[in-house]
Amino acid sequence: MKPFNAVAIPTDVAESVRRNGKDPRFGHPAYTNTATESAPCRHCLRLIRPGEKQILFTYDAFEGTEKLPLPGPVYIHAEPCERYSEEGAFPPELRQSPRTLNAYAKGRRLLAAEYVDDASIDSALAYLGAQPDVAYIHVRSTAAGCFTFRMDVRHLSSGR
Repeated sequence: MKPFNAVAIPTDVAESVRRNGKDPRFGHPAYTNTATESAPCRHCLRLIRPGEKQILFTYDAFEGTEKLPLPGPVYIHAEPCERYSEEGAFPPELRQSPRTLNAYAKGRRLLAAEYVDDASIDSALAYLGAQPDVAYIHVRSTAAGCFTFRMDVRHLSSGR
């Protein structure tokens, strides 16, 4: 059993942004354009390629996990895409760029941060997932600092 599962933004959020042209929580307008460089789609956790339409909108990285928000910019494909499976490991297309893993305990208490690349992702996740108080990990772009997705830790001793 893997010690975590990847959690992309919910489909209802992505569909609402595509349909209404604004983020569903804060009501900030969304911006649609043609990508000029690759960026991760926070719904399918695949890259949006240059030439594809993308939508930039405000998303709270702590939505559904904590009360205090931390909104920031994220991208999704402008066209519908399939949500990344929560049983999936670290998304393969996102291993190719530096990421920051922020490990949190309940209450949004930051416990550790690991700066990783493709070669160190698995060992860093194993290390963070083994820590007793880690409840979830935010994966962020190391270059831009923006939220990419969340990983919910499954503590092997609890069988979850």
